[in-house]
Amino acid sequence: MKRILFLCTGNSARSQLAEAAMRHMAGDHYEVFSAGMKPEQVDPRVYRVLAEKGINSDNLHSLSAIELQDQHFDTVITLCDKASNECALFPDSDALIHWDFKDPKPLAGDTPFREALAGLQARMSLFLMLNGTEQCSVIGPVELFKIMSDPLRLRILMLIEDEKALSVSDLVEVLGVSQPKVSRHLALLRDGGVLETQREGLWIFYRLSVQLPVWVQHTLATVRNGNPGMINQEKLKLSQIAERKKPTRSLA
Repeated sequence: MKRILFLCTGNSARSQLAEAAMRHMAGDHYEVFSAGMKPEQVDPRVYRVLAEKGINSDNLHSLSAIELQDQHFDTVITLCDKASNECALFPDSDALIHWDFKDPKPLAGDTPFREALAGLQARMSLFLMLNGTEQCSVIGPVELFKIMSDPLRLRILMLIEDEKALSVSDLVEVLGVSQPKVSRHLALLRDGGVLETQREGLWIFYRLSVQLPVWVQHTLATVRNGNPGMINQEKLKLSQIAERKKPTRSLA
């Protein structure tokens, strides 16, 4: 089981909401804690908004980060700028992350606490999706962005992300480059763990690796959807190829 710690100066609002929400969302996958450098009493509004969402708030209490500094945490997340220095107490943590959330305590009513909880839950949903237990480190961010920095490789990736699987001959025709050049880039992407091959009869098709981490899949999808016109001409050529491959119907 992984251990995660939420830090905020007072450990009375944001980090308490985070502790309860993460415990609720992560189930048995994470052991969750929260703490602060100057612990204060938990704000009553924390309990009210958690109850509204059916989130268990039992055993929430303010805790000093000093009491936990000798413990190892897989992930330490600070929730305010003042708490960022507290990461120094946990130098052996595998990941130090900062989520900057506005302090709801100075604001009147429960609404600021509801908004803070909703924002935290959105961040946590993404965190849990991208850091699932099934993820493996087949590729890191430096390697990915090096791969994507080459215009031809990026177009190849965008086409395969869009079409799901393409052959070397498909890519040669739509990209207008030589077969050796396309094959060289495909081999690099395959050896880097981004692509894998699948044989169908005499043809070999390239597709995104099933072992690709979720964060890489989302990065590729974001680039594709954020630049919808990037491969327009290539898509039109693929449509023409598909039309040519359709069997012709003989007239009786």
